[in-house]
Formats: sequence, structure tokens, C-alpha cells
Amino acid sequence: MTAYWMATLSPPVDNVEQLVWLRSLEWGYFKHPPLPTWVLGATAAIFGATVELTYVMGALFTLGALALFWRQLRAMRGGRYATLALLAALCITFYCGRVYYYNHNVVMMLWVSLAAGLSWRLTWRPSLLGWVAMGVVAGLGMLAKYQFIVALAVVGIWWLRLRGWRHLVHRVGAPLAAAVALLVCAPHLHWLATHDWMPLGYANASSLGHDLSLPHRLLHTAQFSADWLLNRALPAWLVLGCAVWWARRQGEAPQRGEEAAPGAGYAQLSRQFLLLWGFLPLALMALMGVVGGAKLHLHWGTAFMLWSVPAVMEWLAARAAWTSLRTVRAAWAGFAVVQALLMAQSWMALPRGPRGYKSDHTDYFPSERVADIIARQAHAVLGGPIDIVSGQQALAGAVAVRLAERPRVLILGELKYSPWIQPEELETARVIEVFSAPGKLPLGAYRAVGQLAWRPGVSALSMRDQGDWLRASQEEAVDEPEGLDASDRR
Repeated sequence: MTAYWMATLSPPVDNVEQLVWLRSLEWGYFKHPPLPTWVLGATAAIFGATVELTYVMGALFTLGALALFWRQLRAMRGGRYATLALLAALCITFYCGRVYYYNHNVVMMLWVSLAAGLSWRLTWRPSLLGWVAMGVVAGLGMLAKYQFIVALAVVGIWWLRLRGWRHLVHRVGAPLAAAVALLVCAPHLHWLATHDWMPLGYANASSLGHDLSLPHRLLHTAQFSADWLLNRALPAWLVLGCAVWWARRQGEAPQRGEEAAPGAGYAQLSRQFLLLWGFLPLALMALMGVVGGAKLHLHWGTAFMLWSVPAVMEWLAARAAWTSLRTVRAAWAGFAVVQALLMAQSWMALPRGPRGYKSDHTDYFPSERVADIIARQAHAVLGGPIDIVSGQQALAGAVAVRLAERPRVLILGELKYSPWIQPEELETARVIEVFSAPGKLPLGAYRAVGQLAWRPGVSALSMRDQGDWLRASQEEAVDEPEGLDASDRR
């Protein structure tokens, strides 16, 4: 994590988003439900709201979910199997390359692991208390991200597989869990009803409401599935492949995983469980793309992709000695090689990496240098520190978190998206607006800083001052931060 942390020039836009929203703890936000912001707010009250805290929180949630994943597999298949699966999962690029990301997908990942663990526990130890716990997890998962409904679908299908309607505890427990989940989500549901269902509108505009044509649906879904199985998870398959190859060279015979609990049907049931959690989320999302015409975002696999590893292991169980000591040792060697290659690739993509291989990722936007220049200019014009930065959230937020005064962000200039700002404040606050300036802008009251431009907010200057600002902005040369080349731009 430290290597990626030190390599980036700007925090990930999702981390910035949480710092922007943290200025007011609400029961919901215009894009997502509130749990990630609440969790960050609780820790920020102790350690301070810093970019570094978001990096630590992202790592804690990711590693916590992976620890639960390992614990669950150890209980089902034994320690060697679990360790092998964990080594492979740690090579999935969502986890090794983005461990410092803190967003709704990362927070949901923990609740998905908890839901899987509870679902398996209820299989062998049915209890109403267990179903109450499932309800709490379901409610908190939905407060993390609505996509958690995919995990609930897996839990529901597993309930059908167990013929839950025939078992009194399962028959009563499932509706009890639903009632508890609704109770946990009730304040957020009230917020949705009183705020024009904004997150659902955002989801419809950004993904669910695209209604792609059938050829585009098929192509887009194929791309999403290929990215899941053959791109993000490819390093995991390399680790497993290395382990299998070495075991075969040593003459290891394929064998079933270590049975962690006796009982008729345990092996078959556990195999079905792992296959379900590994493949059904991908199938459900693919169904959304093909049948619903939704635009499937590649990062939607973050919370579920780790479960694809044991599913593939189960699929290949007849041809691989997953619990062999030699297999696990070979996996450690493969893990080290794959991680070294991933680190080398990451270094090459840095702004100072080899020419022609630089990344255009937003993490390499030089937000600190840009913010320093804007602060120097804006403080002189406004007569003091900046109170509010208005503009597109990712850009305005990236600048705001780098300014010493930590101004609040007026998202898209809209108060309805920014509950931490009151209308009357705009009459006296020192406001600037930031926006992208990809080419030659027409003459106007703005100053360019590389590929970014800024100007005072309408309420920040009087009409006479606006005229003085306009003349000055046309007379001064563009002030571009050193090293702001194509690789640094968004």
C-alpha cells in the first residue's frame, strides 16, 4: 500500500468524494447511501479528516474482508486450501493495486464476506439469532451500497437450495431477517422519500437506464465478464496455475480439500456453496446487462471477485492437489513473482515512468501543485482564504482537499447535492469555481492553471471587481505548474 500511496499525485476520486461528504453526516447522499461516510466520520473524529486516513480505512476494509474470506475457507476446507485461495485473491488487481481506495464497493466487500459466512453458519447451525444477525448485516450492506442486493439474491437462492420452507427456523428466520434489515434501513428510506430518491435517479442515469440495443448489450456484457475473469483476476489464475504445475511436476495426485467437519453431504454442499458465491454474482450482473440493458461498470466486481477464486478451485478440484504442502509452497513462490511484476507495471505507469507507458489516471493529476498556485492567486483576489470551491465533484474536491484552509465543495454549483452549505452563506462566502480547460477558452473572467481553470464565484466579487478581474486575467500569462505534462492531466 505504501508504494502506491507514495506514487500517486492526487487521492483517488472516491477517497476525495468521502472527504467532501464528510462535512455533513446525512442519512443519504445524492449518489449513494451513507454508511461509508459515517464510518469515516467516526474515525475522523478521533484521528482527523485527512487523505491519509482514507488510505488506511480502505486497506482495513479490504484486508478485513479478505481475513473473513480466509477464515471461512479454513473452516470449510482446511488451512492449506484457505491460504492458497488467499494468496491468489491478493493478486486480483482490485485488491493489490487499489488497497488504499476507500469507497462504497470496498465497504460493501466486508458485508458480503460477513453475509457469506453467516449463510454457511446457518446451513449447519440454524438459529433465529443467526437470522437476526443476517438481517443486521443485510441492512448495513444496503446502507453501504445498493448493489448488496446481489449478495442478498445469493443468500435467497441458497435458502431455496436448503429448502428453507421445510425447516421451521429457516421459515421464520428469513422473514425475520428481512424485517430487521428494513428496520436498519428505515431512516435512510425516509431520507430517500424526502429527497426525491436522488441516489436511484443517479443510478438510473449512470447505469441502469441506458437501455442498450441487443448487440451492444451482448458486447458490453462480454467485455464486463472478460474483464472480471481474464483481466482483474488473471494474476490469481497465474498463482493457481503455478501451484498446480509445480505439484504435478512433483508427482502430487489430485485430491479433495481437507474436510473441516464430518457429516453426510458436507463435501457436496460446501462445493455447491462455493460455486454459488463465486459464479452467481457475475451471472446476475451479466443478466442485468443482457436483459436489462444496464451499463455494467467494471468496478462492480470489487466486492465479489475474491469468491471467484475458490469457485475456480472447486471447478478444477478433480485435477489439482489444492491441499498439498508442495502446492502451497509453489503458490507462495508464484505469489512473490506475480506481485513483483504487478509492482513493476505500476512503477512504469507513473508520471516519471518510461516514456510512452505513462498512465493518464486521475491519481496522477498534480493536485497539490495546482492547489498551491490557485491558493496564491485566489487569496490575493478574494482578500482571504477560500471558503467554498464550486464545480464538478472530482475536480473541485481534489483541489479542496489540498488547500490549507480545507474549503467545502459546492457540487456542480447545486445546493441540493451539498447539504453542508446553506443558501445564505453564498452571499458572503469567498467562493471560487474550478473547471477543466482542455483547449483555448474564450475570453472571460478566468485564470488557467495548466489544463484547469478557475474564477471567483458570482457572489465573491462585486460587478466592478468582476470587471477589474476580467481585465487582469486577460493581461496575465498562464501560470502552469512545473511538470504538468500530458501524463499529469485528467
